[in-house]
Amino acid sequence: MQKDIIHKKDNSQKAFLSEDSFDVISILKEDYTYIHDAIEEEGFILKYSECNLFKELLCGNLVVGFCTYDFSREFMTAALSNIYILPEFRGNRIFLHELENTMRDCCKPSIMEPTRLVVETLISYGFAQKVNESIAVSAIEFIVPGSHVLSNAPYSNDELSTHFYDLDMCSCFHVLDLEKGTVAYSSPLNYDIVHYDCIESRENMDEEYFSNIIESFCNSDVEFMKVILELEENLPVRNYTIDEIIGEGDGLSEYIQSLIDDGHVTYERALEIKQQVKEEYESGMILNESLMIRLAYLFESNFEPTIKSHDEVCPYCSMPIDSHDRFCHFCGINLDYDIDQMQENLIKSINTSKSDFVEDIRFIMYKFLKLIDEKIEFEYAIFTITSTYNISWASLRRCLESQGYIFDESITENGHEFLNTHPLHFWEKYHMDIVDYTDFENYFYNHLYMNHIDICLTYLEKFENDEYILEIIDDIKSDK
Repeated sequence: MQKDIIHKKDNSQKAFLSEDSFDVISILKEDYTYIHDAIEEEGFILKYSECNLFKELLCGNLVVGFCTYDFSREFMTAALSNIYILPEFRGNRIFLHELENTMRDCCKPSIMEPTRLVVETLISYGFAQKVNESIAVSAIEFIVPGSHVLSNAPYSNDELSTHFYDLDMCSCFHVLDLEKGTVAYSSPLNYDIVHYDCIESRENMDEEYFSNIIESFCNSDVEFMKVILELEENLPVRNYTIDEIIGEGDGLSEYIQSLIDDGHVTYERALEIKQQVKEEYESGMILNESLMIRLAYLFESNFEPTIKSHDEVCPYCSMPIDSHDRFCHFCGINLDYDIDQMQENLIKSINTSKSDFVEDIRFIMYKFLKLIDEKIEFEYAIFTITSTYNISWASLRRCLESQGYIFDESITENGHEFLNTHPLHFWEKYHMDIVDYTDFENYFYNHLYMNHIDICLTYLEKFENDEYILEIIDDIKSDK
């Protein structure tokens, strides 16, 4: 045994964490010379020279290796970027213990560009499984930077996130479009070139190879997804309760408070998000296992879709999803929820806490969007609506965003369509204030199988003996 190996009397695992990235080699040279020397002697090449989380790996009370992550404390995500264990200590399931500890203490990690050895190790741990002679599926996602992604079709250099790995080609891959036969896959890694001759194997990645991949997914897609789902369900991932995530009663959770203390969010905004998460959870829009993801997403106020090459995307945030996903791994939304049912449940949850809330949520959304359309300042529009109707901004915002009516304080194309097809739009446009609006609104929503103009006309026909009503009918017909 090497004499300079670090002993830990208390078996504590030291970690270096920073909001900024730091150089991995510098840490090894300064604090772990024997590990650095072993890496050079073995000819091991680090995949990533920088990280913001560096952790020791222990075997008993000995520091026998290290791993690095791209870690976000704000968004509770961890992507494993490097792992190295001294050769004489391999086979002690050190990697397994690291993954399990991360999942129990923090979140399910992803792995940046795994080597074939890492994937085979995941298979031995039960975190991945072979589904045919060469393809393995993994419960832990694999991430490939856009600059390292290749494809058999034009590709926009998006980051690749996938659960699939080809053991023969030593490549993460993902079927981007089943109908077009588009497959994206990772560039070869030095380790796999040296130890598995993957360059030679990749010479077989011709048109026939990609056709076989597509055929496999056409024939076995459901089976593949079922295996991934079973693997995910067996992961030792910690499931948080709603109180752990947002805080009990009027208080805030430790996580939310830390974001306030670090200046990531104001106290007022934190309270809004807490209320929104509570209402979404009660309406069934988010699940226990996606609570932390949802919370982190809401604190990222300027989020925009960054991956646009996948054909399957989340209807809420437009980021890639797989058919087996129960929730979106980017915004946390329950992918099985029904928008209409969710809206009904949301209204019920609002009614529970505010007994005098009687307006249709669609009516309130229209009123708010109308103010924005009329160039009223966003904050003043919020104040006006929440003062007039007994609804919180968090609740209203939830409904607007779930329907895709607003983005970054602006009305979307869907929002304008909603404005122009709402019953109140026609009631105001044709000066129908002579009739009861609530009665007209009920009639309108009960006859949506008809053209909107025809709905207005058929409703007014029962008042056709009224001279003023006849003028409105003529006005509407001239617009037809």
